[in-house]
Amino acid sequence: MTQKTTYYDLLGIAPEADLEAISAAYLRATREQGIGGEADALRQKLLKQAFEVLSDPARRSAYDAGLAGQDNLVFRTAAPLQVEVGLGSSRRNPVRILLTIIATLMIVGLVMQVGVMFNAYQRVNEASLPDATAPAAEKAYLQDVYQTYGIRAASKEEAELLLADMRRKEAAERDQMAQQRQLEEQERAQRRFEEESRRLGAQVAAANQRAEEEAQRQREEEVRRKEAQEKAQQEAELRKREAEIARFRSRAYQSDE
Repeated sequence: MTQKTTYYDLLGIAPEADLEAISAAYLRATREQGIGGEADALRQKLLKQAFEVLSDPARRSAYDAGLAGQDNLVFRTAAPLQVEVGLGSSRRNPVRILLTIIATLMIVGLVMQVGVMFNAYQRVNEASLPDATAPAAEKAYLQDVYQTYGIRAASKEEAELLLADMRRKEAAERDQMAQQRQLEEQERAQRRFEEESRRLGAQVAAANQRAEEEAQRQREEEVRRKEAQEKAQQEAELRKREAEIARFRSRAYQSDE
């Protein structure tokens, strides 16, 4: 027979846990529970039902008694079966063996019917009982919300709305911070690009200026060289004319004599 999951197992607590441990476990389980899907909604409902039952002493006592009753039924079912089989195997009486089998089947069927009826009665009883633990459970939930998040609310619905609004604001702040960081990174990248552009521009301007100065120096040197050549050529022509004038005067003087 498959072992059933109890409310204690669902909340992850021991059967002797007190109200404070039950409230803390319920709050932790609801925070860890995901949002969305039919399975999540069903588990959330089961967690709430487990908290409401275990946080009320009267309902918890009835629930513990029901668990103990189920354990006793299982124990009483197994024992007669083993005894009858042992007697039948020892006496080897076909009629007794047949009667034992029939009795065992009847007992098993009766036990199963009682278990089904007990579970149905428990579900109907839990559904029909007034929610007497709601104020205490809601108070414990609101106290845990206040201690954990610092949110003081008048009701559970208000607390859930405030928690949702707080999470929405936190998400908006995270998005705003991420956008701010992205904008700052873009501004830093833009400044680095501008500084690099200015540095490269200054290098290019300095290289152009040096090239222009070198070209100007070469032009001036070429002009000086040409001027020197022209001056030397003029001086050579002047000396040549002076020499011709001197030869002409010398021949003229010789003719006069």
